[in-house]
Amino acid sequence: MTANVTLERVKKLIQANRLVEASATCRRLLDQGPNPEAIYLLAVITCELGLLGEAQTLFEKAIRDLEPRSDVFYNFGSLLQRMGKLDAAMTRWTEAVALDPRHTDALFNLARGHSEKRMWAEALPFCERAAALAPRNPAVLLSLGNINFRLGRLAHAKYCFNQAITVDPNYLQAWINLGLAELRDGDPRAAIAALQKAVMADSESILAHFNLGLALLADGRMRQGWAELEWRRRAHTLPFPAAGRQPWRGEDVAGERILLYGEQGQGDTIHYLRYARTVAERGARIAVSCHAGLVGIARGAAGVEDAVAFGEPPPAFDVYAPLMSLPHLLGLPEIEDAPVPPYLTPPVATALPGDAGALKVGLVWAGNPDHDDDGNRSMSLADFKPLLTVAGARLFGLQVGDARRQIDNPDLGGAVADLGGGFRDFADTAAALQALDLLISVDTAAAHLAGALGRRCWLLLPGVPDWRWRRDGDETPWYPTLRLFRRGRTEAWAPVIARLAGALADLAQGGILPAAAAVDGKSGDPSPQKSNPPPP
Repeated sequence: MTANVTLERVKKLIQANRLVEASATCRRLLDQGPNPEAIYLLAVITCELGLLGEAQTLFEKAIRDLEPRSDVFYNFGSLLQRMGKLDAAMTRWTEAVALDPRHTDALFNLARGHSEKRMWAEALPFCERAAALAPRNPAVLLSLGNINFRLGRLAHAKYCFNQAITVDPNYLQAWINLGLAELRDGDPRAAIAALQKAVMADSESILAHFNLGLALLADGRMRQGWAELEWRRRAHTLPFPAAGRQPWRGEDVAGERILLYGEQGQGDTIHYLRYARTVAERGARIAVSCHAGLVGIARGAAGVEDAVAFGEPPPAFDVYAPLMSLPHLLGLPEIEDAPVPPYLTPPVATALPGDAGALKVGLVWAGNPDHDDDGNRSMSLADFKPLLTVAGARLFGLQVGDARRQIDNPDLGGAVADLGGGFRDFADTAAALQALDLLISVDTAAAHLAGALGRRCWLLLPGVPDWRWRRDGDETPWYPTLRLFRRGRTEAWAPVIARLAGALADLAQGGILPAAAAVDGKSGDPSPQKSNPPPP
């Protein structure tokens, strides 16, 4: 049997997925003498068999001995990707494309590799080239839509998702992503239509139902929205042991011990803590499991007896429920049904330096950089520079995380005093808020904290904000002490800051604001509420 016939036999065995037999045949061929092509095929086989270290050695030898070939570089890159060596994989795919500019798979993998590194602008040309070569490949069209979405090119993103759907009308992820693009583009009704198609494509898709819930909330259809969001609970990983315990489904909870837990961001946890008071009014004893930085303020929430951090053993409990489910479980779907702030115990105020006669103003300019919409909602401290010249106002930075370092910008001349550098948790943030007359913040947890404490806050919102802030108006029923400053859809932040600086100058000239009203979150009388309808 000639070597060529044997190599053909190996290739047929690989195509038939008879990998063990293919490996043995390849090794017998190599026993006959040097054969770079057999080494390459054995590298492919051992990769498929999961022998990644051996496969890497074989690929390296094949590349040394063979003439440069795009398929060899491409497959070696795929192995390196499986080994978690993405940068090395991308180098090999780049070599494959250099040898064959029409290598669609290598181009597509380069696009996905850059996307994994969140290098969206770098990913775009690779994905565009892949899509030009494979215009009816729905996976490539989906990725191109995703990249455009990340770059804020929403019209391009929607076009790509629609093209993917044209090729495959039941492409679940394309329907979901089209809905998300419509939502980001400020059209919740178009988003609802797309996400309903996603549910039709797969009625059991948790992601489709969850995002449909968000779109319904954005459209003001609260009861339907909360109900759809309940689908997320099917995929929950509980942050505490719950063996022998049942989830609370809205039944009579009088006399029960209930563990409420946060599952979304820290701002969301603060937002939904308001409902703990209503659960307590129905006769339950409440503990909370939440982010470590929120434990201090959660212990001071109305109706809460105790709180523990994720990873810590919770107090004894009978049933459990996520905080985000409480509007649905309590039968309080409308914003106007929600318990009104303040619902957190105000801490002892931090002593602040500076002129006692000045208006004390806190600043928070950036949120969580991992948030999907952070590029739209976060700012830089330099954007707030017009506030530095407002007479009668003393500025304090409450920013935490990497963005706090912006406070050292020499262009600011030390005009913003750093408080955030000393914060250990949100209890420290709350203490600072008690000492301030006003917080100016982007849409992040600090704004929720100010609202929950009943402190005054001016909230800066992007052109298409989170669903809870609705789409117009400068007030929100969630937090009566917040004033909303909205950026227009095509507006930069500078005009918004100019409007805010004018309002701050008017406020500073009018004298110091009286402290916002507050009640003891544990013992104060709750604000009058509507009678609670039965759970849906």
